Amino acid sequence: MGLLIQPSTELFPVAETSDVGAARRAVGKLARTLTLSDGDVGAAELATAELATNLEVHAGSGHVLVRAIPGRRALEVIAVDRGPGVGGAPPGGGGLGVGLEAVDRMASTFDLFSRRAGGTVALARFEFGEPPPPTALEVGGVSVPAAPFDANGDGWAVEYDEAGCTVVVVDGLGHGPSAHEAAQAALTALADTGERDLRTWLQRAHDAMRSTRGGVASVARVDLVRGVVEFAGIGNVSGTTVASAERRGLASRPGLLGTEHRVPRIEVVEVPWKRGSTLVLWSDGLRSGVRLDDPPDLLGHDPAVVAAALHRDFARGNDDATVVVVQERGARTS
Repeated sequence: MGLLIQPSTELFPVAETSDVGAARRAVGKLARTLTLSDGDVGAAELATAELATNLEVHAGSGHVLVRAIPGRRALEVIAVDRGPGVGGAPPGGGGLGVGLEAVDRMASTFDLFSRRAGGTVALARFEFGEPPPPTALEVGGVSVPAAPFDANGDGWAVEYDEAGCTVVVVDGLGHGPSAHEAAQAALTALADTGERDLRTWLQRAHDAMRSTRGGVASVARVDLVRGVVEFAGIGNVSGTTVASAERRGLASRPGLLGTEHRVPRIEVVEVPWKRGSTLVLWSDGLRSGVRLDDPPDLLGHDPAVVAAALHRDFARGNDDATVVVVQERGARTS
């Protein structure tokens, strides 16, 4: 399948009726780039309006996350808030669940994570073409620039293979167009690696970033055949695995990529991958102390929902922020 470089996530704040319209129009514009029928575009727009209206009416405010999914005709809409939650009511249960039943019917995938005191994350994923063959691992992510609609200095990508997948997160120094250039240079160089050795991945990223301001990166490979996660990183892109409440941190080496003639020393570590494990990587746009076990049922949800919840709860708000989640299909922690 090759390395799939993921687009930046667009974030639309929602606090009033005009914001609902802005989110709906943005989704319609993105859907039209996928050469969809008017009916499919309309369904995506309507679902987005329902999700955004729930934010305004029931939570008071929140935001909508939107991105296209590369490699297929698909897009993802996630509504996020810090409101009172739906209290476990089913999508059609009325009250705070109004409109969600309709979204559930229109979307190819719908997932809802809600807590009375912690807010709600509602995912609607739309597949408009032939869905890809199922992979053993599910990967979801959120990558948002520091300023809305600015160039994103973070970036991420995923490559699936017969044994699992490899995920890379890159953070260009600073933020804005120059940081974006650095991150994209690294990801583009990795798109044709054809390599499994993580040291080679980081060496290529280093070489590609030497003509830019530089940055940091981490790469992790989940190997289901061997039952391990291989990890290597330079700089402050963090990682961890969680399985049955056991957390294993993945430490990057200090340094920067692309700023010196030689690549900093790279160390590859391995930790076990057990059935039901979750892997999370995040840039320093998230605060330290990221919690994956509070609430304990978060990891039982779609990886994109997990990523959106972690971004909501831990993003600094003044830097590009990326969080990527990998889970084994059909074996989510509950």
